[in-house]
Amino acid sequence: MTKIAKQDFIFKKNMSIGEVDAENDMVFLESCFMDTGDYEALEDTASSKCIVMGRTGVGKSALLEQLEKNSERVIRINPEELALKHISNSNVLGFFESLGVDLDIFYSLLWQHTLVVELIKNKYDIDSAAAKRSFFERLAFLSSDPKKQQALNYIEEWGDKFWVDTETRIKEFTERLEESLKASVGTNIPGIKFTVAAGKTLTEEQKTEVVSYGKKVVSAVQIAKLAQLIKLLEEDIFTDPQKKTYVLIDRLDEDWVEDKLRYKLIRALIETVRKFRNIKTVKVAITLRTDLMERVLEHTKSSGFQREKYDSLFLRVAWGREHLGQLLDRRINYLLKHKYTSADVCFEDIFPARIEKQSSLDYMLDRTFLRPRDAIMFVNECLVEAQGKTQITNSIVQLAEKNYSIKRFESLTYEWLVEHPNLSKYLEFLSQKKSSFKVSSISSDELDSLVLELSGEPLEGADLLVKTSHEYMLAKYPNSVSHINLFKQYLLFILYRVGAVGIKVDGPSSVKWIHDRTQDLSPRKIEGTSIVYVHKMLWRALAIDKTS
Repeated sequence: MTKIAKQDFIFKKNMSIGEVDAENDMVFLESCFMDTGDYEALEDTASSKCIVMGRTGVGKSALLEQLEKNSERVIRINPEELALKHISNSNVLGFFESLGVDLDIFYSLLWQHTLVVELIKNKYDIDSAAAKRSFFERLAFLSSDPKKQQALNYIEEWGDKFWVDTETRIKEFTERLEESLKASVGTNIPGIKFTVAAGKTLTEEQKTEVVSYGKKVVSAVQIAKLAQLIKLLEEDIFTDPQKKTYVLIDRLDEDWVEDKLRYKLIRALIETVRKFRNIKTVKVAITLRTDLMERVLEHTKSSGFQREKYDSLFLRVAWGREHLGQLLDRRINYLLKHKYTSADVCFEDIFPARIEKQSSLDYMLDRTFLRPRDAIMFVNECLVEAQGKTQITNSIVQLAEKNYSIKRFESLTYEWLVEHPNLSKYLEFLSQKKSSFKVSSISSDELDSLVLELSGEPLEGADLLVKTSHEYMLAKYPNSVSHINLFKQYLLFILYRVGAVGIKVDGPSSVKWIHDRTQDLSPRKIEGTSIVYVHKMLWRALAIDKTS
């Protein structure tokens, strides 16, 4: 390939190879989408891969956007548009859950009910009473089968409310359970108030009674009929292998409901997705951030959720250097071809051959988490700095790197805000350190300073490091020694987990990074002789000393 003639070309203002989020990147996505093998697995309804999992910026939403673009029958469910805040604000459900009534079955049925209705409505274009009658007429031949008649009865029992919008339907579904729960207890314990505060005033005998009544009501929810309805979809409705239907659910990591309930609903959704795998021409595909999945597992342990049972559903999105290079080539070509040259243009045509004794591409990818978002952002920063210039030079790349590094620092703290609200302080701990250093080189003064700062943070919602800082402040010698060592291990492990550092545990081992598939690092394995490597993405933001 030939370099663009410098006399004919000047980098202009607002040049960009795309946006960082799929929703605002449709122009480039349509022309430059690249399948690394993940799209093919997601599109295949026979494949079990339906939970698209990965870190922020790895391309999860882009896969769903592409699937929607290429498919005829697609149903989008936006969590924000569901009436789930009604559940979160329900005094009745809060009352029963606070006393120990497990509502997991209800959450699972909520998703099943929602998906069943959306699929039937989409299949038969049911938007009126006439369309509803037509639907029942088509399935009249099933009435001789008792189990399938039971499924049809489920729809009839809901009446017109079965076909209303999703938000109204979920609200109705919730209110039915609330009324049943209230009725079950109200007749046996007159005058009871259904609030969490009121639950605390009940005697142990009354609490036992309430839990007993509540469990009976939840168990009586129409599980069997709904199960038959799903089977009916499988055997009698969605049977044409040429007509595939996709239900897409994205943005589960956003604030569509308070966290505690969100974890339960996501766990219930994962179980529901698994149930719908039996419908061979339907695929329910959802996206999940890796850290959100970890929090779901952490907060729903008591529900008997076993990750191993669901591993086959996970489509783990990851990128290699070669694919990222090809992605940048496509986007650069789309930006520049036809506007400035008739020939194809790629990365190496506009970037210098080498930077600091390595190729420009390797230099830049070394400063990413091997995610499309990082690579696109870095190139965009270079284009900003190159405005009015005829070429991108080494100095332009390194000037762009400073802004890029600062923005990546900020994005990292935002990405992990829920789990590690004080991550910016943990990252600042690395400020002005060497690019690699022994764990034993961390001084007591450095640790004490951070401990003192974190011990002033509230314990509610705190991560393990803040909790350990509180424990250290209360500990006395010699117990305080073990606490400070534990604090150091937790600090480095968190930095490793978010991708800020890699760790070489001992001499024979290689450097472990969180994106390594075989990584098995734990805090206890980090010793004084272990070596910490600061990720190059953060070197400029943290003023890292490159001399090791």
